[in-house]
Amino acid sequence: AEQDVVVDSKAAEEVLLKQAADMENSISTPTIALIAHDNMKKMMRQFVLVHLEMLRDFQLTGTGTTCSMLREVGLEPIGSTASGPLGGDQQIGAMIVAGEVDAVFFFRDPFSAHAHIADIEALSRLVDCYQVYYGGNYRSASAVLSFMHGNLKKRQATGRRCSIMKPEGMSDLAEAVQSDYKSTRAAALEKSKS
Repeated sequence: AEQDVVVDSKAAEEVLLKQAADMENSISTPTIALIAHDNMKKMMRQFVLVHLEMLRDFQLTGTGTTCSMLREVGLEPIGSTASGPLGGDQQIGAMIVAGEVDAVFFFRDPFSAHAHIADIEALSRLVDCYQVYYGGNYRSASAVLSFMHGNLKKRQATGRRCSIMKPEGMSDLAEAVQSDYKSTRAAALEKSKS
């Protein structure tokens, strides 16, 4: 037999508010997407091997073959996308837009033409629009990873977010980059009505 359950709405509200505060204060593990063109996969493998212990402290994802390489060296990516030319770069881009990726390490082959150059450029544009960390070669990826790892350790020790120094009045760098564009959207909608 079913029984009616009486819920104390005030108590339920307090529980929900506590859960929301706990979620806000929790230290989420940043996600890094790794991508490497075929001629750069050897360098990406060396990067991963040299930085293996730091990378273990992050959630990792990436395009298909790169994630297979991560698994081969003992890392466990949280998922993988298709190969870059089959839409993987676009899938990583969608993850950036959704706020699911905090950094992209993309070792591009500077000496080969790529059939999916439009996808590569779109991904690079999203990295800039959403102000995620970016490492385009071994040295820059190493520097970004070291910086992110140091910040992660500080966050774990103090419970407070650590990031880069932001200009005064710019608490959200992505919003600062996107604000002018977003302000034109209402005008474009109005213009479409005439």
